Amino acid sequence: MTPVTTLAESSLPTRADLSHTVQGVGVGDLDGDGWLDALVAWGGGSFGLRNDGAGGLALDDTISLVSDVLPASEAVALADLDGDGDLDAMFGSWQGDAWLLWNDGSGRFTAESIPGTAVTTYAIAFGDADGDGDLDAYLSAAVQDMTYEDIASGSEVGDANLLLLQGPDHRFAEAVGALPEDTRYGMTLHTVWLDVEGDGDLDLYVGNDAGPYIEPNHLLLNDGLAHFTKAADCGCDLALYSMGVAVGDANQDGLPDLYVTDVGPPELLFNTGDGSFANATLVAGDAYIPATPESMVSWGTGFVDLDADRDQDLIVTFGQSGQNFEASGIDGVDGPVQPNQVLLSDGVGGFARSPSDAFADGPRTRAYASGDFDRDGRPDLLSVGKYFLQQFHTEGGCPPGATLRLYGQNLIGAQIDVEVGGASHRLWHLPSTTSSSNADEVYVGFGGYPSADRIVITWRDGQQTELVDVPLGSVLDVEQP
Repeated sequence: MTPVTTLAESSLPTRADLSHTVQGVGVGDLDGDGWLDALVAWGGGSFGLRNDGAGGLALDDTISLVSDVLPASEAVALADLDGDGDLDAMFGSWQGDAWLLWNDGSGRFTAESIPGTAVTTYAIAFGDADGDGDLDAYLSAAVQDMTYEDIASGSEVGDANLLLLQGPDHRFAEAVGALPEDTRYGMTLHTVWLDVEGDGDLDLYVGNDAGPYIEPNHLLLNDGLAHFTKAADCGCDLALYSMGVAVGDANQDGLPDLYVTDVGPPELLFNTGDGSFANATLVAGDAYIPATPESMVSWGTGFVDLDADRDQDLIVTFGQSGQNFEASGIDGVDGPVQPNQVLLSDGVGGFARSPSDAFADGPRTRAYASGDFDRDGRPDLLSVGKYFLQQFHTEGGCPPGATLRLYGQNLIGAQIDVEVGGASHRLWHLPSTTSSSNADEVYVGFGGYPSADRIVITWRDGQQTELVDVPLGSVLDVEQP
C-alpha cells in the first residue's frame, strides 16, 4: 500500500471540544460524480473530504450542512435512506440526540435530530431489521470518557443500545421491546449485521468493551420482524474488551465467520453451519496476535481481498487506549506505539502478516473504511485516529479484480457468489466497521485469471443479478432491481 493523504491535528478543522476524539469515517460518492468522497466524524467538528478525480482526497468545506458546518460527532454511517439515488448520513454523538443528514445530491445536507437517541453512540450499523425493504439502524452505545476502573468496580454501565426502525415517512424511531433488555448496556463499541442461520433475515452480533464485567459479546437472532432473542450456546459469547467486529468467509466454506478485536489477542470464530461458532484463533496462523506492548489494543477490523487472490484478508487497527491496566486488572502493557496490521489469507482459514508496513504507521488508530478511490479495481483504505487521518492506495500482488459499485435502497446483506477459474467463493456486502462505514462496493478477486466466469448478486428481497465474463479490472455499476 502507498500513502496518499495524511492530515494531522494542525491541519484538521477544529470547531469544537477536542477532548472527544473517537473518530469514524464514512466512504461514498457524496456528490454524484462517480468518485468516492468521505465524511469524517470528528469531535473537533465533522468535515468532508472530496475526491480530486484521480483518487486523492482533500478537505472541502462545501461538503457541509446547507445552513451551517457539520456537527461534532464520533460515529458515521452512509446509505441511501430515502431511495432518491444519493447517499444520506447518520451521525452519532456523545452530547445529545443522533443526527440524520439528508443529501441534496451535491454533498450539501439538511440535518435533523432523531428524538429519543441521546446515548453515547460509538457505531451505527444500517440493515433491514423488519423486512419491509428499507434500512433501519442499530446504535452501539457506551459512555463518554469511560474507565475500566469504574467498570470493574461496578459503578458504571453503558448507555442503552438502540434499534431504530425507519417508518414510511423516512423518519426513525426506537423499536421499543425489540431487543432483550439485559443485552443493551454492555459498553458496546461495535455491532454487525449478518445472517447467521441462513434464513434470509439479518441477525446481530454485539461486541462489548466490558465483557469481563458487564455483558459478554452475544448473538441476537432475528425472527424477521425485528424481534430479537439472545442465542444460547452460540460459542460466540466472548467476555472481551471488544472494539470491532469483522464478518467474512475466512475459510472459503460459504458461511460468515467473525473476527473480534480485544485488549489482548483478537479472536477468530468459524461458523459451523448450525447457528454456532468454533474458536479457531490458535490454528489460524497470524490471526492469533500475541498481547505485546506493540499489539495490545486492537480496534477497527474488517475482511477485504486486498491482493485480489479470491480470498478475504484482514485489516486490524491498533492504538494505545490510555486506560490504567493495573487498576482494572488487565494483564499487559498498553504500549505507546502499536502498529496496524494486514493479515493475508491463505484461502483455507490461515493468515500471514503482510510484509508491507505502509499501513502500520498511524499513531493511535481507531477506525478505518475501504473504497476504490482511484477506480482501478482494487480496494483502498482510509484510517482515522486520535488526531489524524491517512489514505492508502492498494497496489502490487495479483492483478486487480473487479469493483462492483452497488446502488439501491436496501443493499446491506446482499450476497455475492463468484465463479473464477473453476472455483467459487462468496462475499457479503456488510459495510459497517468501528464508528465507520465502507463504500457500497464489493471487491472481487480473480486470482490472476483474465475474467470472472460468473458473478451472481442475491439481494435482500431474493431477486438476483447475474454478470457473465466480467473482465479483469472492471469497475461496474450494479443497480438493485
